[in-house]
Amino acid sequence: MTDTALWVPQEKLDRLPAAYRLGDNGFVEMEPAGGGFYAGPPTFDVSHGELVSTARDFHRFTRMLADEGRVGEDRIISAEHLRLMISDQVPAANKTPDSFFPGFWEGMGWGFGVGVKTTGPQRGRYGWSGGQGTDFFVDPKGTIGIRLTQVELGERVWPLVEEFQALGETST
Repeated sequence: MTDTALWVPQEKLDRLPAAYRLGDNGFVEMEPAGGGFYAGPPTFDVSHGELVSTARDFHRFTRMLADEGRVGEDRIISAEHLRLMISDQVPAANKTPDSFFPGFWEGMGWGFGVGVKTTGPQRGRYGWSGGQGTDFFVDPKGTIGIRLTQVELGERVWPLVEEFQALGETST
């Protein structure tokens, strides 16, 4: 994953797209193409922040997850680490309505960095919807889905996320 980092270096800024939010009168630019928060080294520690990536790198990452932690013959994530990553790690007592956004815990759990479907036809599917329009899933049969919009999640965008997440429903 050569194009994934916490920020975009100067020589690659021409590849950094604009980011938007959907306003009352259409799209509103939040970050300009080639600029904004992720353009160049940050002025403070962002080691806890979001990653900036390309569709190619993101696909490689999700394919590695779907291939049980392997890229070709190389093991990138141990089988045990992957199992823990995609298993619900949150005790039922902590899944209160006010502990995350409304309705999140209905049929969901949380692994290490991913939401995990715990019931229903998509049981075992895992992934995440990021606030700036990145969305992905990996299902137990190895199907992956990636949606990159660069449009901030919000009330008017959420139906698109739900429609995307309904793709390739699985039964295990």
